[in-house]
Amino acid sequence: MLTDHSKVAVAQIVFYIPAIVAAGVLLFHRHGRPRQAWIILQVFCLIRLACAIVTILYENSPTSVGLYIAALILLNAGLLPLIAATIGLLRIITHYDFKNNKTLHSPMIASRVLFIAGIALISAGGSLAGDYTNADSVRTGNTLIKAGYIVVAVFMASLVLLQAYFWRRYGSLSRASRTLLKGMGLAVPFIVVRIAWLFLSIYHPGDARWSDLSGDIGAFVVMTALVEYVVVCIYLGTGFMIPATRGVGYAACDQERGQK
Repeated sequence: MLTDHSKVAVAQIVFYIPAIVAAGVLLFHRHGRPRQAWIILQVFCLIRLACAIVTILYENSPTSVGLYIAALILLNAGLLPLIAATIGLLRIITHYDFKNNKTLHSPMIASRVLFIAGIALISAGGSLAGDYTNADSVRTGNTLIKAGYIVVAVFMASLVLLQAYFWRRYGSLSRASRTLLKGMGLAVPFIVVRIAWLFLSIYHPGDARWSDLSGDIGAFVVMTALVEYVVVCIYLGTGFMIPATRGVGYAACDQERGQK
């Protein structure tokens, strides 16, 4: 018999299979370099598909520590690629309109370092916290997860600041860059809600409402599953709205950049 969380996992499978196909179209058939955004988006969709399968397995074997740890890591660290897809979209804007601007080089590298650090901390913390038979391990794991979430918040703030930099230069951007910027701006509130869930789940561990695997299903659906669906749809839609670049020469790209 399916539990509430298992039913949500089934819905995620139904959603992410076509999302994987759509992301694959963007990555392999529609866009050339830079393709970081579509690679990361594809990875996120694959992670969410795997997470849904693991969640169903865990709900049917709730005593399995291994499945619990895997589900916890995929649920929490798996969010980072969705946020990181924003880096890829920002990279496309720099490719179109700021290719020779070295001022953006250091901030972009710093954001990637934060991304890697966040994944490392949350993954390590999830592995330790999942061993609920060892109190010291759980305590250390929770500390690492909290540190990872703080890094995630800083990471997100850095991406918002980079977007603000481009918004200030909106009038000089190409049409594709404007579309990308609007898409990212539309996604920000939903990503913030998802990050809020992360903090609620780790800073209020005794409150069942914020538990990833056993809490209130209504809050989980609204603050995690649905907001992720919305962000994925926004980013996929943005990818199809901007001009295709795969197989397009640099001359054509330069012509598009000239269209304001």
